[in-house]
Amino acid sequence: MPVRIGADRARALTGSLLLILNPLLYVTAEGVSAAAWHRPAYRYGFNAISDLGVPSCGDLAGHRVCSPLHAVMNTAFITHGALFALAVFLLAPLLPQRPGRRVLVLGIVTGLGLLLVGTFPGSPEAVADGTIALHTAGAALAIFGGNLTAITAGAGLRRRAHRRLGTALVALGTAGTVSVVVMFAWAAIVVSSGIITGVAVAERTSVYTIMAAELLIGIAVFTASRHRAHRRAGSRLAEGSSTA
Repeated sequence: MPVRIGADRARALTGSLLLILNPLLYVTAEGVSAAAWHRPAYRYGFNAISDLGVPSCGDLAGHRVCSPLHAVMNTAFITHGALFALAVFLLAPLLPQRPGRRVLVLGIVTGLGLLLVGTFPGSPEAVADGTIALHTAGAALAIFGGNLTAITAGAGLRRRAHRRLGTALVALGTAGTVSVVVMFAWAAIVVSSGIITGVAVAERTSVYTIMAAELLIGIAVFTASRHRAHRRAGSRLAEGSSTA
């Protein structure tokens, strides 16, 4: 069922396009940064996403990190957070007032978290000087915030009878939230031993659910907005023909 679009079509179109482009830009930056790794190669099932933003080479949590394009990844973190917050600001008014306010707050929290992740990379030096706490806090804010945004937006849409879209968003956000809880719990147990494979998988699941939710709502809002524009154009054409 299409999402209902309000009078400000330009606002809806801009927000939806941001949500469509944002995850595509992020995944591209991640892939380019990962491809630049050598000796050893970056492994999606083993290395953490944040490894791509480490600006130095060394040992971190029992494994080797060396990301030649760390600036690309850190820029992607910050940009993704800014565009996510902006898109939420534009689209939150499409929801009922109470869930709309909650979505707006969660979108800002998510953007702030990604700003911290990109500004304070999780490097060996950060572990030594204590700024790793800011990186970890940023990751928690970003991942929990992004998935809770999906859950809250989905619940708000379900109240407006957009049941299928709302249910899909709630399911994605719930899966991501469970994954991030597993990630932090597993990390607390095994990172000190250097066994981090399960941590990386849980982290990626919790992040990619946010990307999927962005694409889903972005495509839904964009499609609904275009259909509304076509209906209006058809109505005007019909009115013009009748008066002629």
